[in-house]
Amino acid sequence: MKKLNKVVILLCLALAVLNCSSDDDNNSIVDNAVTNKITVGDSDFEMNTAIVEPTLNNSVFLSLTNKTQAQIEASYSGTTLNNVDYFTARINHSDLTSNVTYDLTEISNLEFIVDGDVINSEYENGFSQFYKSGSDENLEVTQGSIMVTNYSVDNLTLSFTFLRHDGTQISGSYNGTFLPLDDLE
Repeated sequence: MKKLNKVVILLCLALAVLNCSSDDDNNSIVDNAVTNKITVGDSDFEMNTAIVEPTLNNSVFLSLTNKTQAQIEASYSGTTLNNVDYFTARINHSDLTSNVTYDLTEISNLEFIVDGDVINSEYENGFSQFYKSGSDENLEVTQGSIMVTNYSVDNLTLSFTFLRHDGTQISGSYNGTFLPLDDLE
């Protein structure tokens, strides 16, 4: 009977330890999902990779996608990607700067398309969620900004809020590494 009690106690301790570590893991997943996502109304879209590309014409191209850096790099070699969510913004500055907010007047192009495909390194198909200007006035953003909190060699931290013409609230944030591209590629 004493051996049975010891076994029961050990099992209870093991379950308690497993339950604690499981909670910790779930918090990490929740924290990551909260940090790297775009929300359009009631819909959340997870973002896994950021790309920053300064250009020669005094603007910087910023994009976020739900695909990993390895998947993106494979698409440059012809791999087809499906179910791609793709946010892009062209900001009228030569590069991003930490602790700077770029308002809508400083963003020449803005678009978020979901469920598209990358075929031969080109984004195709997909469904527009919002853009700066386009064929459906209700999907056009009327106000908002992108705030870059940190832009360094190994980290990009940003958040943004926009309001669509139809009243839909848009928000997003990203905190992590990024894929830098330059004009020489």
